[in-house]
Amino acid sequence: MGKTTTRLAAASLLALAMMLGACSAPADVERFIADAQGQAEAIEGDLHELEKQVSDLPATLATDVTNAVASATAATEEARAALVRASESAAGAVIALEDAQVALEAASAEVRHVTGEAADAGAAEVSGMLGSLQEQIDALRGETENAAA
Repeated sequence: MGKTTTRLAAASLLALAMMLGACSAPADVERFIADAQGQAEAIEGDLHELEKQVSDLPATLATDVTNAVASATAATEEARAALVRASESAAGAVIALEDAQVALEAASAEVRHVTGEAADAGAAEVSGMLGSLQEQIDALRGETENAAA
């Protein structure tokens, strides 16, 4: 009888531990979602600042910066929409967050490339701003990855 009671107690503790773990997961996801939404807002500020700088650049570089900003904007909007879906319902949220990660990765690569072009063209301020934007995009990608996990 003692072994049965011990097994029952152990099983009960295991079930309780599993329930507590399950209860803490949504709070973690909510924190990741909030962090990612804050990161998306920071990116928007950088995007607006970059748009102001484009008029002072040579035409080819201005076009590349404009395209990189457009890609970053689209990826950020996709990430924000996925985060809203994830905060409202788990249904489809993981797929939406994974799609947002792919878009953010592509935007990050494009921004990284244009950052090099801006540096080569002697546009140090724009290059620095693009570098900062790329870091923020990568951080947002990490936050969406955490929210999807």
